[in-house]
Amino acid sequence: MQRVSFLAAPTVLASESRARLVARHGDCPPEEAQVIVALGGDGFMLETLHRILGRNIPVYGMNCGSSGS
Repeated sequence: MQRVSFLAAPTVLASESRARLVARHGDCPPEEAQVIVALGGDGFMLETLHRILGRNIPVYGMNCGSSGS
């Protein structure tokens, strides 16, 4: 089974979405993940990509942003 890390922007929608996903699929620290799911807007996605730069880990984004909707 793949190790997935769910990261959430500091918004209610992103945090609630993360809690539901973690309850269903489990979670691991980003440092141990094979896949990262970024829950937030464009800015959070860019922040996440910058954070894992050079680690060759796929990052999937789920739009939970509050601006630009």
